[in-house]
Amino acid sequence: MQKSMFPAIVFGGGVNGLGVTRNLGRNGIPVYCVVEKPEQVIYSKFCKKFYIVPNIENNIKILSNFLRETKIKSAVLFPTSDLFCLNISAAKEEIEKTYFMPLSKFDIIRKLINKKEFYGSLSKNNLPYPKTLFPDSLINANKMKDEFQYPVFIKPYESQEFGMKFNKKGFLANSKKELIKYYKFALKNNIEVMFQEVIPGTSDNIYGIEGYFDKTSTPIGLFAYRRLRGFPPNFGNTCLRESIPLLAFNPQVEKTIEYLQKIKYSGLMEAEWKWDPQDRLFKLLEINARQSMQNTLPSRCGVNLILIAYLNSIGLKFKRVDTYKIGEKWIDFIQDMTSAAISATSPLNWIRSLNNVKEFSYFAIDDYFPWIISLFETAQELSKRFFTNLSSTS
Repeated sequence: MQKSMFPAIVFGGGVNGLGVTRNLGRNGIPVYCVVEKPEQVIYSKFCKKFYIVPNIENNIKILSNFLRETKIKSAVLFPTSDLFCLNISAAKEEIEKTYFMPLSKFDIIRKLINKKEFYGSLSKNNLPYPKTLFPDSLINANKMKDEFQYPVFIKPYESQEFGMKFNKKGFLANSKKELIKYYKFALKNNIEVMFQEVIPGTSDNIYGIEGYFDKTSTPIGLFAYRRLRGFPPNFGNTCLRESIPLLAFNPQVEKTIEYLQKIKYSGLMEAEWKWDPQDRLFKLLEINARQSMQNTLPSRCGVNLILIAYLNSIGLKFKRVDTYKIGEKWIDFIQDMTSAAISATSPLNWIRSLNNVKEFSYFAIDDYFPWIISLFETAQELSKRFFTNLSSTS
């Protein structure tokens, strides 16, 4: 096998895993997909072979056993979730002689994923972020409840396991009474949480940076975007995103680079900032230690960050791209239509907002079968909800 054709193993499915698989497969790289259950990505024509391994995402022993026993060696590993990032980086010393990993060390990744460590690190580096407090007891929480204007968002330290259990990012408390109620719920379930102010404004006040940093923490690929809508509208994931010039967001780009270089970060990343109209400052919300779910948009615009990470990790040279197309959009069509309806966006304004949509969550003209599967699964889910509601009202 030629060096430029080392295989890639994508851990995880969903929109993220499908995007990574397409970004690599379209460039002739053999891609193997590892998921816990059947997902759209396994139906992609760019997925050479798939493995269904239950509990591999949150069980480091199962993950390590898979990597030791699989015959796919000298592969580039691409985790698509926080848990996969943590567990693969934890096993890095054991497996790095067998695999290529465009990934930081465990303690650096944990610093970004664990929100208490992350915001503590931002504070030390004088970076602006939403007011955040960390209660450690009910007595402490009762003291803190008077320090905020409401609503207040109650978030777990580590969001992925919480999201898998409760299907949401956190709880929104509209009063002091609700804040204490949710904190008691967290205590009962042994969940460490923080209280965070809600920055006013809609999703279109959120801007972000995607990129890849090499082993010397040098950014060798960067891309900026603006979130146009999210689902759910206020505290959800992006469902409509648009590329913007790096120069238009330059102060935050420079601050993000400086911070990641201070903590010696390497690998794919995504940072999100939100404009706060109260003090007229951009505040850093989070930095993901992985590629974004919308990772096909940079590629569409001319910066294939996934391919850059692949080539750099195996030691191949490539031409750095410093410019890309502006104003092109990525959409999750069903979620965006739902978000627009919830937000009372007029049908005409919604249609206008779709101008220049070039990338879709599941649909691709050269790889349409995952989209067909997603439509089938959506129809199943809607049918299930309909009959559940029907039975509850009968």
